[in-house]
Formats: sequence, structure tokens, C-alpha cells
Amino acid sequence: GQGKFILWHCYTNVMNLKISNALVKLAELKDSNNYVSFSGGKDSLVTLDLAMRVGISNVVFCDTNLEFNETIEYVKEIESYYGLKITTIRAPRDFYDLVDNICIPSRKCKWCCKVFKFGPLTKFAIDNKINNYITGLRSEESNKRRHYLSTDYNPLVPIPQINPILDWREKDIWEYIKKEKLPINPLYQFFDRIGCWICPNRTEDEWKTIKTNFPEKYNILNSLLESYSNKHNIRDKENFIKNMKWTSWANPITKISAGSFKQYYENGTLKYVDILFNADNENQIQKVIDIIGILTDDYMIIGNEKWVYRKLRIQADDLKLNYLNILIEKAINCKGCGACLLICPNNALNLELNTLRVDTEKCTKCGNCINSNILKGGCIIRNYSPIRTSLVKLCS
Repeated sequence: GQGKFILWHCYTNVMNLKISNALVKLAELKDSNNYVSFSGGKDSLVTLDLAMRVGISNVVFCDTNLEFNETIEYVKEIESYYGLKITTIRAPRDFYDLVDNICIPSRKCKWCCKVFKFGPLTKFAIDNKINNYITGLRSEESNKRRHYLSTDYNPLVPIPQINPILDWREKDIWEYIKKEKLPINPLYQFFDRIGCWICPNRTEDEWKTIKTNFPEKYNILNSLLESYSNKHNIRDKENFIKNMKWTSWANPITKISAGSFKQYYENGTLKYVDILFNADNENQIQKVIDIIGILTDDYMIIGNEKWVYRKLRIQADDLKLNYLNILIEKAINCKGCGACLLICPNNALNLELNTLRVDTEKCTKCGNCINSNILKGGCIIRNYSPIRTSLVKLCS
């Protein structure tokens, strides 16, 4: 009896200290433009409640296009509970369309977070001049997160993220929710963690739960996998679909030549590069022109009046040439997923009718959006799609 009381008393003191520390950290942000990034899960709920206690009421919810209906309704419930308006943001393209354009997300080809989560959050942060995102991230959740700091940076999001409950344990989260009588997402009766219902990281038990309790979702997944396996001629469809082998799948890569490029030198110095496309010449040239300002403003179209005989001549030095092929492939492969928008520090990239364009007045030619070290391959399609269009280099 007395021993249990002492342990309970110690835990209560530690818990009160954690709450106090979180409130102090959040109070420091009160007078600047900060947003709570609310996911619909228990951790972001506690973070939101703590933020509300110090007067922070800006909240954003990223609808990944793969949310359970229960989560969408829960967001509305939270709005009503706190008497606030939660801003909902989305990626520019639909998930199912992009699966057709790219590939089925898997543990080997996990492109979806960049497109449907980090991309919209980055654009929203830039457009609204947000100072910090306040998250419910906890170090206990994974080995990677054990190294995070209470103020940290995501390389794919251009503003700091504040993690006020980083050192909280799961037990602390549920104790706080119980004590404050907070409404929780009804999905917790089925899952330990809330997130996208199509996720390659789900466990076998979670898929069984979805099949039993959310049969309409399970049927959507099966239809998607059936269509995908037919399109890509996957032989062992039963293994791919029923045994969930798609979660670790990686398509073989097929490269298609869109044309050629040739470098021209004078006295050992590169003067220009000519690009000639095999087909759809007018459209391909225009796609490159739409973003060539990322590298240079010095280019011309040469040839006769018929587009099919025209070629694009780009003046380029050796430094720009390092990125030229990436830029060209980025332009002609673009499907408008919007992922590369998140790595432009000047908000110079935009999408118009699913076509990538650059605002040359904003662009500083930093090269972030065509740097493979920042965004793998410099482009989601270029890096993950099983069918990739590229150029053949001719001898100089």
C-alpha cells in the first residue's frame, strides 16, 4: 500500500514537471506565427491541448488523401470541442492517380510521405509565413526519433519543428488524456497508431483488422492492387495481393529515350548544349522551357517553323551541366506531384494544370530542386517510377 502510494506520488510529480516544461516551451511561442500540426492521433491531441492552454490556437491538419472516414469526422469533433477552425491542406494530386503515374508505395519505394505530407505542410508554411510547426513527436516512438531535439528540423520542411512532448512516454499521453477528459479518435479501439489506411508499414494483424472492420477499404485496396499488377505484368498476383508482398515491392526500371543531347566545346570550354526530342517535340520543349530558368536564362529554339524539326539550344558552363540532365528529365517526366516544391527556399516553383513552372523573379538558381542529395533523384517520378524517360548523350 504505502510503496504503491509513494510510486504514484513520484510519478505524479514527474508528470507535472513534464506538463510544466511543455507549457513553458509553448508559452515562449505565443506571440509569433506558429501552427500545431494535428494528425488526429493521441500525441498531437495532447500537444494541441497544451498549446490551447497557453493561447496558441492555429492548427493545421494534412489530409493525406488516405485518411479513415473516422479521422475526418474526428477533426470536425475537435474543432467543435475547442471552438476553433482547423485548416485542412492537401497535395495537388490524388493518391490513386499518382500510383498509376509512379508506383505502389512500398517499404522500398516510400515516396508517399514526401508528396502527401511534407509537400503540403511546406507549401502551407511558406505561403503563410509560419515561424514553427508544433508537433506531437515523441522520442519513444522509434530509434530515429530518439536523436531528435525539442527544437529540431526536418530536412524536407523549411521551418523549425517544436516538439514539446518529446520525452513523454505512451503512458503519460494516456494519463493526460484521461485526466483532462479529452475526446479521442474512435480508431484507437482498433489500432495502436493512427495514420494512412494504405501504408506499407502496417502489420499483418492491422491488415486483418482492416479486412474485418473496414471491408470497403480492403476492397478498394484489392481493386487497386489488381489493376496495378495487371498493368505491370506481375506474375504471382496471389502472392503480391493476398500475401501483401506489395508492401516490399520494387518494380524493375524501364528507361525510354525521349531524344538526345550534344555538347559543343570551343577551345576546350563548353559553349552550349543542343537538345533534340524524338517525338511530341513542341510539348517536350515547352516543359523544359517552363523550368529552364532554374539553371539559366540563356537559351534559344533553333530550326524551322515546324516543331518536329526544332531543337533547344542551352548556353551552359560546366557547373550548370552537372544539373542539366536532371532538370530535363525532371521536366519531361513531371506528373505534378508537387514534392519538389517543398525544397525551394524561395517559393519559386509552382504547378499549373499539373505542369511544373518556375518564377524566375523569385528563383535564385540555388539548385535545391535538382539536387539529388536533397530530394532523392531530384524528382519523385525520376527516382521512383518504373518507367522513366531520359535523353541519350551523343558524342561531342
